[in-house]
Amino acid sequence: MTRYLFGPELFWMLMYLGAGFLGKANQPPTKGMDDFIETLWFWIPAVSMLVFGLWWLPSVEKNWLLLRVWVVGIVGGHLVMEKALSAYSNQGPGIGMGYLAGMMLLFLVLVVGSVVVKIWG
Repeated sequence: MTRYLFGPELFWMLMYLGAGFLGKANQPPTKGMDDFIETLWFWIPAVSMLVFGLWWLPSVEKNWLLLRVWVVGIVGGHLVMEKALSAYSNQGPGIGMGYLAGMMLLFLVLVVGSVVVKIWG
């Protein structure tokens, strides 16, 4: 059972909890926190590269892992990005574009990570 415990689902759940804490930390909104939230379109996909490190952990079940990474990556990425960027105090078209850019970057990270683990994993 522990072979299935450590996986992409746990990673994205922790990211979602972090996004929730970030939203609570931005009450009342501060300039420094808003500036950080504004850059999360880049940092969430960048940190999501860590999930591909699961291929080099011996205790992780590798069957269906790539499919799990993709499904949970897209769903979890959407939920985390939406939760984190909704904490921005001045909602507008700029933060919406940040969401779109973040999701496109996340898709690129999933493609590149998949190629890397298929070649060297």
